[in-house]
This record gives sequence, C-alpha cells and structure tokens, in this order.
Amino acid sequence: MHKMKFQNKTILITGAAHGLGRELALLLDEMGCLLYLIDRDAQGLFHLAQDLTQEHQLIQCDLSDLRERIKLIQRIKKAETKINILINCAGIGSHSQLSQLNVEEIERVIQVNTLAPLELIASLSPLELIVNIGSVAGEMSLPSISLYSASKSSLHAFTKSIQLEGMNTLLVILGPLGGTDFVQSIEHPRTGQPKWYRELDLDVKLAARGIMDAMKGGKRQIVLPRWYQIVFIVVRLFLPLMKIFGRQLQEESSAPGNTSHQSPG
Repeated sequence: MHKMKFQNKTILITGAAHGLGRELALLLDEMGCLLYLIDRDAQGLFHLAQDLTQEHQLIQCDLSDLRERIKLIQRIKKAETKINILINCAGIGSHSQLSQLNVEEIERVIQVNTLAPLELIASLSPLELIVNIGSVAGEMSLPSISLYSASKSSLHAFTKSIQLEGMNTLLVILGPLGGTDFVQSIEHPRTGQPKWYRELDLDVKLAARGIMDAMKGGKRQIVLPRWYQIVFIVVRLFLPLMKIFGRQLQEESSAPGNTSHQSPG
C-alpha cells in the first residue's frame, strides 16, 4: 500500500469547474498543491479561481474534441511541468435506450468518459498516482444505460489492468451524487424518480473527502456510497428479472406513437 503525501505535488484535474472536480480542487488547494484545472466551462473555472487560496493553471478544454485534447497535452508538455497526480473527473451521462442512441451521443460519451482519460494517462505517464472516477454503472448491467456502462466499464478495465503493470492507481466506483449538475449532461434523463430515491444521493462534499482519504491511504479501489457494494450482489442475483424488465422497456419504446428518439441539441 503506497500512501500519498500532497505537499508541493502538481495535480491535474479534469472536470474541475463543477461538482466533484471542484470540491477536490478546493481540498487540494488547501494542501498547497499546484493545480492544473481543466474544464470546457471557462466561466466556471473563473468562479472556482475566486475560491482558491493560490494561483493555479486554468485551462479551457472540451474533452469531447480530439483536437482540443491534443492541444491540451501539447501545452502541458511544452510547459515542462511534471504532473505528479492525474485525476480524471470529467464525465458525461447517458440514459438512452438502444432505440434512442445516435452516432453523436455515442461519440460524445465515449470521447469524454473513455478516450480522454486513457489518452491523458498514456501521454503524462509516468505518474505517481492515477485517480479514475468510475461509476457503479461500470460494474452493473441495467436497462437504458448501455452506452454509459460501456464507457465506464472500459475505464474500470483499463485501470485494473495497469494496476497489474505496477501503476499506482485509485478506481473510484461512484454512485449518484447530490449537489452536482451531472444530470444536465444526459441526452435523455430519466424522470419521475421518487423523492426517497434522490435522498440516497451522496453529498458531493462527502464524496470528495472520501476520495481524498482513499488517496492518502494508498487504496486501490473504493465504492461510494459504500452500501452500493450490497447493490452489486443483489443485481447479479436478480439479473434474470433485469432481462425481463429490459424486454418490457423495448416493447414500450417500439409501441406506435413513441417519439422518444431525438438528435443532440
């Protein structure tokens, strides 16, 4: 177990302007780290900078665009600053059934959730620590999240494989968070969830502290909220019922008069 000290470390965080990325940036700023804060939202980065105690590198970059990712990597290398820790926090959601998926959504989700983290890891290595923010969707097969599950399970598999190569990594298997705008990234957001379900969301500040504790303690993997470990077992036990539910969704989506298919934007 490799415990991590953060003083004077240079850390790159993607998706830093909002949600979990923002909370991690605030915590690491207090520890005296030099931060490279990456986000497509320039205004969000500006507002984040107002709450930080030090000056950091703020870089606007849309990770869904390969050309912008290449420019980002070139800029970091040109600066000749050694990145010690990489936190791949940027993510985009998908709650589309197969009948709703289109090329644009598939491209966008895979670019941000899978290709961008892998490219940054490969380009900036060797790194002292790689933190990949995964999802419970990367560990479970459920209806209507096929694309999102594919994007996150790929990240999970990559993380676990490079661990076997000797890389120091932390895989964060994350459930629903409260206090974020993540749902706004979803093309076909699920609606009608009962209030009690949303009350199970983990507060984003608690999630950030849990990740920091795991980084300090040298953990390889954490599940947040922790009770999702029980959910994994239950889902695997009741997978046959999930298949029946999935067939019902397919029948509903193909029923006459269904107009759920949309194009991005």
